[in-house]
Amino acid sequence: MATATAPDTTAEFADHEEVDHGHPADSTYWKVGGFLVVLTALEVSTYFWPESWRKGGAIALIIMMIIKFGTVAAYFMHLKNDAVILRRMFLTGLIVACTVYGVTLLAFNFYDDSGVGEFNDPPRAKPLPPTPTEVPASIPAGGGGH
Repeated sequence: MATATAPDTTAEFADHEEVDHGHPADSTYWKVGGFLVVLTALEVSTYFWPESWRKGGAIALIIMMIIKFGTVAAYFMHLKNDAVILRRMFLTGLIVACTVYGVTLLAFNFYDDSGVGEFNDPPRAKPLPPTPTEVPASIPAGGGGH
């Protein structure tokens, strides 16, 4: 009985080269990870900054957040090596989401004090008790025990 052998396809793929898709080396990922650790430590350190630096600290945190997001998206989500159309789609969604968030935040800030006094009154410290009423005639005067 003859055995079937697999056809030789090495000649068919002889002109096929190994294609590098542009992914970075492992050392690049370690460098990016180290950069993110340093940036995270700097973000955590803002908790210990003096009180007078709070506004600048908030701005610094937003800037560091944007840098970290961009770094993670570029390297770990491989957007740096993707097709341009995929990067544009991702950035379009990101811009729309940030715009919706910003408009919502501005709406809360704008309508916080719109000048209408009836909605901006602080609540009373204690609610007032209800005013006493007369005992209805249907309830007996003696207390009505069974």
